Amino acid sequence: MQEYLQTIIVEAGKLAKEYFEAGVSHRTKSNLGDLVTDADIAVNNYLVKMIQEKYPDHAIHTEENKEDINPGAEYEWVIDPIDGTRNFAVGISFWCNMIAILKNGELMMSAIYHPIANELFFAEKGKGTTMNGEPVHVNTVNSLNFGFGICSRGEHTTFDAEFKRMISRLATDTTCWMHNYGTMLPCCYVATGGADFYAGNPGFDHDYLPVALICSEAGALVTDCEGNPWQRGRRDIVIANPALHPKILELLK
Repeated sequence: MQEYLQTIIVEAGKLAKEYFEAGVSHRTKSNLGDLVTDADIAVNNYLVKMIQEKYPDHAIHTEENKEDINPGAEYEWVIDPIDGTRNFAVGISFWCNMIAILKNGELMMSAIYHPIANELFFAEKGKGTTMNGEPVHVNTVNSLNFGFGICSRGEHTTFDAEFKRMISRLATDTTCWMHNYGTMLPCCYVATGGADFYAGNPGFDHDYLPVALICSEAGALVTDCEGNPWQRGRRDIVIANPALHPKILELLK
């Protein structure tokens, strides 16, 4: 399953990259910030087809399907065919393909592929995280000053006041650099130690499940904004190394 997961996500990335280089039109789904392209649908259909051919009894939950396939099955594949569709649609080359596999509701494997940079992030529970086969780990930064953080705040979601407060305090009380790329891909660079933390509240299960395992297996603490271990269904998430993590939580109070 590990080999198959890595194979199909790379092939999905190649397919997406062909669309990206050719250029795609986009249309809105729920609002002006929620876009979909023909590439999202094509990559989604490819991944669903490949999973069903190999594991016909597995459940599939994907951003682009209204209904889950085989809900309640022992194994579940959670897919975001193209994460960062807004970037993808307007020609910004910072997007990725994401898949998590759960067994009886517990995260088991995760793969995230960044086709433009040919970077494959992979984690298996209890076995660490790798990028292109090499082990990676979070850094040991313990201060927000001159830190490199990623913040994401959405409208009509949870803990809006807390995330407004955090972003305001980061801007006024620290010298932290804040970046927002409109994709979960920066979480992979928290896992490699390149970025220091990620905090956001607009995501869904297909956004957070893949990165939760990638980051936790790389040594990060992955919680909700109240400091509890992050659980499926929570739209708020905080990811950082153990020394820095409590300082992010403090900003949310």
